[in-house]
Amino acid sequence: MRASLLTLIFCLLTFQIGMVSTYGATEDLKVLTVKNSDEESFFDLYIKADEDLRAVGLKMYDRSDKDWKNFDVKNLQRGVILKQEGEHKVIVLKSTDFTDDRGGNFKVDYLHNGITGKRNNIEIKFDFDGTSWKIFHEGEEVNMLDFKLKKFFGKTIGIENVTAL
Repeated sequence: MRASLLTLIFCLLTFQIGMVSTYGATEDLKVLTVKNSDEESFFDLYIKADEDLRAVGLKMYDRSDKDWKNFDVKNLQRGVILKQEGEHKVIVLKSTDFTDDRGGNFKVDYLHNGITGKRNNIEIKFDFDGTSWKIFHEGEEVNMLDFKLKKFFGKTIGIENVTAL
């Protein structure tokens, strides 16, 4: 009887400790690779998801610097700066209709010419189908954005174009 009672208490404590450690847990889900084809540098974009796979944040990992940047999905309407050089916002991710349980339409706004200030963008869609997050461009699933740099007299002055792959 005493051994059964101790076993029951042990099981209850183990269950409670397990509940505490998983409550509020998040998972990082890689959704996109960003490539700078001129410099052969890579970045990985992750959705930070809660236990129901709702998006609670975004994270970008720089493979070269081994550095993480975190972004709050609440700031998507005004835009989150993915890349900045000096005072220039080089790449900005924006969405006016993003929801944490379905996704939304995004503009990847980028600096086309740092001399003139001209900007351009590519449209992508983050989509959650109930089990996984996916990225689409013009109706096709993509897993990479390839950035080609714009140069002037050998110096980078912006991004020439972005190709969704």
